[in-house]
Amino acid sequence: MREANVRGYEWLFAEEATESYFSSRATILLEANVVNYRPLIEDLKRPDLDDRHVLAAAIVGKASTIVTWDLKDFPRRELRPYGVTSRSPDDFLADLHITFPEALLSSARLARLNLRKTTPTVEGFVDALPQNGLKKFARGKTRQGPRSPAPS
Repeated sequence: MREANVRGYEWLFAEEATESYFSSRATILLEANVVNYRPLIEDLKRPDLDDRHVLAAAIVGKASTIVTWDLKDFPRRELRPYGVTSRSPDDFLADLHITFPEALLSSARLARLNLRKTTPTVEGFVDALPQNGLKKFARGKTRQGPRSPAPS
């Protein structure tokens, strides 16, 4: 859950839960907390003006890639002057799997175990990947054998 997804909706959560979320995220992912990006927003041109904050945060945070399903709102040629590119989550994860297979599988394993409503079986988790748009990533995982590298 991104801060932008929670900020402004604190009233939906118990105050303690909201504070716990932000303090734990700040402790674990210090580098992920991008501040001072707002001054850039006004001058950025985007196909969707509501996405300017994403590019502003990427610039200030020195991100090389914006990972999004919404690639039409982040055309690579328009991002190039800022030293940023855009990738779909599927392409991003497929490349990570090739480059850092053990680290990515470890993260996927933890992601499966951290699901709050249910913890799917390994097979259920892997089968859900293409259903959620991660077709390349799922193909890369199944090429290595019959579910052997799947998150357990």
